[in-house]
Amino acid sequence: MTSDESSGIALLKRNRAKLCTTESRLKGLSFVPRPDDVFIATYPKAGTTWVQQIVQQLRTRGSMDFDDIFDVIPRIEKAADMGIDLDAEQVAKPRAYKIHTWYDHCPKGAKCIVVIRDPRSVASSLYNYVCGWLFQREQLDIETFIRDFFLTQSQPTSKLEKASYWHFYASWWPHRNDPNVLWLFFEDMLDNHLRAVKKIAEFINCGADDDQLHQLVVQQSSLQFMKEHISKFDNHTVRAKRNQTMNVSESASGAPLVNEGKADSYKTQLSSKAIQAIDDKWKVMEEATGCGSYSDLRKHFGTTESP
Repeated sequence: MTSDESSGIALLKRNRAKLCTTESRLKGLSFVPRPDDVFIATYPKAGTTWVQQIVQQLRTRGSMDFDDIFDVIPRIEKAADMGIDLDAEQVAKPRAYKIHTWYDHCPKGAKCIVVIRDPRSVASSLYNYVCGWLFQREQLDIETFIRDFFLTQSQPTSKLEKASYWHFYASWWPHRNDPNVLWLFFEDMLDNHLRAVKKIAEFINCGADDDQLHQLVVQQSSLQFMKEHISKFDNHTVRAKRNQTMNVSESASGAPLVNEGKADSYKTQLSSKAIQAIDDKWKVMEEATGCGSYSDLRKHFGTTESP
């Protein structure tokens, strides 16, 4: 590894650690939710913002009256840093939150929507999201990012550590059929957007039988619609609070939270070597699920039937 690559990884880790203080993370993970609260529980870049928008549109019947999606559906681990009271009432019911914490450390008692996405696409999308924000492209290329960051994450040993993609989903897998858990595949949502909206509506008890609302939500959670309103999904609330802490430019940002929205976005970015390295890490999930690859997991447990 060259010195530039090493410094890029160090910069990424240093700035990532500053995105959330220890106090805020621990306070968030001690939150006691109500039984009807909704957690959108994902590994980063696995469809979080998309599901946030679906939930927001369902519970408000199509309102776009918010400046940043983070303001109306806050992230639990960052709430205290952002001056958000998790116990406060929200703009509509049920209250909704996003969280990127594996099952073991996640506050218990809420309804949880767990969204899983192909790890190759997650890795590619995550690089695009943090590149230009936590580091610059010339400081860290995508191959090094995957090899020395994405693939090196592991199982947390404390609440201060974040789980790898594989440990995150392996921890949630045994609970996929719990009555308070809805497990969704990102690619299934792409294949049948309306079905996903209906499943979420039924799960959170918001307009489960309202076909007109479902059609509206499909329209207003489409990739085209969300890109037309990209300022509401560009993470500017978090950046305004945390960029100074990281000593980066006030305007520094990576890709918006809404980007390509494709099932195979990794194919144009990752080398065959990087793809193979990601595939080789699947063994953690294979032990948990009995499926030897992500495609096998979706084939056996996903669904693409009509609504």
